[in-house]
Amino acid sequence: MRKWLWVLAGLLASLVLVAASWADAPGLLERQASWWRVLLSLTAHAVLLLSWLQLGPRWHRPLTTAALWAAPMLTALPLHSRDAYAYAAAGWQVARGISPYEHAIGTAGQPGLLVGSHWYETTSVYPSLQLDLFGLTSALTGGDLFWTPAAMRLQSVAALAVLAWVLPRLARRFGRDERLVLWAGLLNPVVLVQWIGGAHNDALMVALGVAAFLAVTDMGWRGLIVAGVLLGLAMGIKQSAAFFGLGVVAVAWQLRRPARSSWWHLAAVAAVPGAITVATFLATSARWGLGWRNPTAGSPIGASSNAPISWVASFFRYREIFDEGVADGALGLLSALLIAVGVVLLWVRWGPKGRATGDRPWLFAVGVLGVFLACAPALQPWYVTWLLPLYMFTAPSIRRDRLWLAAVAAFALLPALQDAIAPYVAMGVVVVALYLASRLPMVRHGEDLGLIHNRAATR
Repeated sequence: MRKWLWVLAGLLASLVLVAASWADAPGLLERQASWWRVLLSLTAHAVLLLSWLQLGPRWHRPLTTAALWAAPMLTALPLHSRDAYAYAAAGWQVARGISPYEHAIGTAGQPGLLVGSHWYETTSVYPSLQLDLFGLTSALTGGDLFWTPAAMRLQSVAALAVLAWVLPRLARRFGRDERLVLWAGLLNPVVLVQWIGGAHNDALMVALGVAAFLAVTDMGWRGLIVAGVLLGLAMGIKQSAAFFGLGVVAVAWQLRRPARSSWWHLAAVAAVPGAITVATFLATSARWGLGWRNPTAGSPIGASSNAPISWVASFFRYREIFDEGVADGALGLLSALLIAVGVVLLWVRWGPKGRATGDRPWLFAVGVLGVFLACAPALQPWYVTWLLPLYMFTAPSIRRDRLWLAAVAAFALLPALQDAIAPYVAMGVVVVALYLASRLPMVRHGEDLGLIHNRAATR
């Protein structure tokens, strides 16, 4: 009974988030949240986070709880981000046969006004398949200013359904506790708030990427082919899904490594899903092409985010130290180099190799995504959801679980603060708060988390 009271507390927190979004609706023009909305939202996020922690990894109704907590968010205005309005604007264009790669988002009338000042004059950054889904949603809702962004959540609902099916099966294949994996990767408040409340299209990309990991557990060439198709579709939603492919190959190689392996065997295992991923992505791009590569597309480094590189870019713009184009280009190149170096180092340490043994495919998979997030020119709270469904497959120690819980708490609380203050200030506030909290004794459920891992790892 006590556990169900925490389920109820999380539901009430979700209702408060929705009510606050409506009571302080910003309207067509972008503005900061009122102080009282920030206070209410921050409190609601904290209660949702606490409820999740109190339920713990042994909670036997994670899917029911996720549905209850997410249901009110289906009716909210987009939470903590205007991305859903950008989706609606692109959908408005596609539904009318207008290329989002050739016409700025702001040309979409009132839907274009809602996207925010940073992106109003830019063209779309999303792949062709995603644009078609935006267009279909806009056509079904008649381009309505509320229902079109709200209906973008259908992708997130589908993503949660995919994860609900995939994660337990993936857990069984790799000897993990099913309830733990669902608690950490699906019931997680960061996932629910960002995917359902925020309506971010990362949801479907992540779900397809995780499904590719399950596909490669089907031994033989069929598993590699299906994984390639899933990764290609994921890239059709968001190009960053390519980074999931490195981890998928690592897991596939661990399962298929022959007794007398060679680099040629590894190349074959990598080439099949890789070629099919590229072919699938290009096939889904047939209608609108690769126009997201246009110089008019919105640059992720153009707005301050949680990425340290974006802070440097903002400093350069504010101080006018370098021309904006030069600074953004140089920092974008630096980001790419840091990511490349990070991936190579991870591959040397844990990645798949032709003759060597002892590789750690799950650590490699999660590490690659982590390096991309840490070194990318943009980092938003919802990007962390790329890691959450996969992290528990790394079988971390109790000490690292504590760090993981701190990271989840940080990105659960950040969005409400960033409605009113700059990302780098919000992150400073959260880091200080979590440092003080870290001085407290380890919570019981954190210990339970580690114990479950230890038992699973010995199966």
